[in-house]
Amino acid sequence: MLPQPHRLKRSADVTLVQKQGRSWRHPLCLLLSKPGDAEASRFAFIASKRVGKAVVRNRVKRLLREAVRLHLDDIQPGWDCVWIARPRLSQASFAEVETAVLHLLAKAKLLTEPTVQMGNLPER
Repeated sequence: MLPQPHRLKRSADVTLVQKQGRSWRHPLCLLLSKPGDAEASRFAFIASKRVGKAVVRNRVKRLLREAVRLHLDDIQPGWDCVWIARPRLSQASFAEVETAVLHLLAKAKLLTEPTVQMGNLPER
């Protein structure tokens, strides 16, 4: 679970990111982001009914949430991000989801470590 300061909870904030933020696409998910007011980067996760039934949607959001949580230290502070799951994410493994998350964060230039690049996963 994401720590409290890293959650984007108000629907007005999510809508603002969707309307004013930039977007980056991957076959598994989309990343929308814009500079935020908070000190820490905040995240919201969305899975529509096109992804699957409730159990599948919740699993997909858990996978995305965990992939982001593992790399919170690598993400620049002060950004509001919305992750939108695509239907193909329901068949993806955690390793594929983690690779997609790092790929999108690198494309958006939201990673603090320059050593983390597309295709190179950091050691844990």
